[in-house]
Amino acid sequence: MASKNFLSTIAGKSKENRGNIALCSILFIIPLFVFPAYPKNEWQYELYQYITQTMHVTIGTKGPLPFFTILYSIYITIVMFFLGCAVCYFFIKEHGINKAYQEEIYKFFFKAEFESSKKYPWLEKPLVKKTLVSSLFALCFIMGILHFIEDDITQQRPRRRGGLISFCYNYRVGVMFWEIISTAFSIFPIFYFGLLFLYIINYFFRGLGTGKVAIPLEVPSKKRKRIRKV
Repeated sequence: MASKNFLSTIAGKSKENRGNIALCSILFIIPLFVFPAYPKNEWQYELYQYITQTMHVTIGTKGPLPFFTILYSIYITIVMFFLGCAVCYFFIKEHGINKAYQEEIYKFFFKAEFESSKKYPWLEKPLVKKTLVSSLFALCFIMGILHFIEDDITQQRPRRRGGLISFCYNYRVGVMFWEIISTAFSIFPIFYFGLLFLYIINYFFRGLGTGKVAIPLEVPSKKRKRIRKV
């Protein structure tokens, strides 16, 4: 009976995972068949003007897919934002906002050691490490935001790197692929700083600590034997 219940639970989870994957695939692929390359009527042209002139989203407007590129850029940003909200919601629902939250945030963002820390031990200081990690996320956010104004991203110029990216932005699938990556760079840091803010509140105002779990040192076997003899 226990094995049957276990198998039924696994089957239920696999069906749920397949459903989630299918839903995400539909959300990401729908624009491929819906968004036009150019504005085809008056309201689409007005929308195009509003996005480029008021919202200042001009990515790819000098390429062969100007309307598709800006629409997909905004669309995927909204989708990724709500997916990020859902992930944060389930994360907080599972771990709460107490000590377990501190431990998970520390383990996920700050536990890894820098390779240069062997040469420069000061890199492992808590404040330095958190500052460096936060600066990295801030840089990713700035890069993700700046990509919205790359109107000539489809044109490869001399002395400019990223020829593959410029080439991909000439095709719908390429636009979708790189926009998902760029949006991850601009959206994920928002949730990082939100989680970090709650982490800091817990540390300074609730006294929940940094979340670093101290691993107890094992007593050598010889010392254990001596202790037993005494």
